[in-house]
Amino acid sequence: MNKTVDRWVKQALHDLENDKKNLEIEVYDVCLVLCQQAVEKMLKALYIKKTGNESPPRIHSLRKLVEETNMSDKALNLVGELDSYYLALRYPDVTDKMPYEYCEQADAKRGVKMAEEVIGLVNIEIRER
Repeated sequence: MNKTVDRWVKQALHDLENDKKNLEIEVYDVCLVLCQQAVEKMLKALYIKKTGNESPPRIHSLRKLVEETNMSDKALNLVGELDSYYLALRYPDVTDKMPYEYCEQADAKRGVKMAEEVIGLVNIEIRER
């Protein structure tokens, strides 16, 4: 694995580790933001690996990144919900609720599970090439 891909993977795994810590301390909004970020960084690592381009696209849409990396429909189905958290949990003017009021423990647990699953799928792709 090249150095740039490795750096993106390491940061993605670090974010995944921290989303679990936030789940434990019941900070569900931060947990879900980190789930989205972990998946985004992992998909960008795969993009770099597949294209040889050292700079991934400056986008945050997980759906778009899944498409850009030709990941499976399974990955595409998993990222939909995580994608919705990017704006809703970062900015207080996106929904009627405050970002920290937007989600509950069940949402965060589901988010961690989805992030782990997508990261696992992406990791297989990175290692195979």
